[in-house]
Amino acid sequence: MRQANRPPPSWPDPMASLASAPPPLLLKHRDAIEAALRAAIGSDSARISAAARYVLGWEDEAGRPAAGGGKRIRPALCLFAAELFGADAAVAMPGAVAVEIVHNFSLVHDEVQDHDAERHGRPTLWARLGEGQAINAGDYLYTRAIAALSAGPGDASLRLAALNVLQDAIQRMIRGQWEDIAFESRLDVGVDEYLAMVAGKTGALLGAPLEIGALLAGAAPTDAAVLGRWGVQVGLAFQAQDDYLGTWGDPGETGKSNVNDIARRKKTLPVVYGLSHPASKDAVAAAYTKAGELTSGDIAAVVAALDAAGAAEDCRARARQYAEAAEALLESLSLDEARRAQLREVADYLVDRRS
Repeated sequence: MRQANRPPPSWPDPMASLASAPPPLLLKHRDAIEAALRAAIGSDSARISAAARYVLGWEDEAGRPAAGGGKRIRPALCLFAAELFGADAAVAMPGAVAVEIVHNFSLVHDEVQDHDAERHGRPTLWARLGEGQAINAGDYLYTRAIAALSAGPGDASLRLAALNVLQDAIQRMIRGQWEDIAFESRLDVGVDEYLAMVAGKTGALLGAPLEIGALLAGAAPTDAAVLGRWGVQVGLAFQAQDDYLGTWGDPGETGKSNVNDIARRKKTLPVVYGLSHPASKDAVAAAYTKAGELTSGDIAAVVAALDAAGAAEDCRARARQYAEAAEALLESLSLDEARRAQLREVADYLVDRRS
């Protein structure tokens, strides 16, 4: 039960100011994470190793040093979870490295499947080397992730428990990606189906780093599992808000187009809702089955139909629902109020971030 003197969680408000940078508690081990990742990938001259370094952001197309690397949120969550339960962050580094490399392996395969030619202003791996070699590089990254955790330092029994969590998360992530692709050719996708897909594709790799970090810190498995479920709920809240902003957000505030999702006929939460609602299903289906590119008028008609069906309100209500579910999970963790406040700070960032 939430304490009477604490206000309900403010996140996620779909029109709130967007967090621009991770909180300091997710940044303090950045250098250590980067060093551990480099050690796991290696510096040998094999072209597949060079491809892995390119994916991780350390080299450009010519093999020259690059300043990229991303925010490394997932490994930071893993180390943060270990510290929540009183351990030194270093005990969770094998798990942190594994989850970040798995994340990058999934991106390489997603880019092949979606034929995305660019990510963060750089050519994707398949656009440079072809689909076959990109798939090979993704598979190679997967092997490096498993090795980082299975052969890393620390208590072997804890690492095995963490590895089981990681493998389960990978399975759920891949099932989510399968469903996401399957949804592209369907107009009868239900909201519950969509949210189950999101829980796998997005939520699994937010919950797993937290559960893994807690396990490697020696936390009770029940506490570790609750923390993992908290991460999944935060991921669902993030996706509900992200889908809302993809249609009704102000691009000047979000930095994200509010027409591209519909123009690309993406099955987002409001669209899935609209396809099942009597007030909007015909208009949305007509646009999503139309030959050729959608016009601005087509997009406006879809948005008007979604407005009439109450899709925006449904998105915001679901975001609040997942926020409240995450907050309820905090109450069952064996953590003091100061550490729960840290989790809320992390949630504020994860839900509001735009990149």
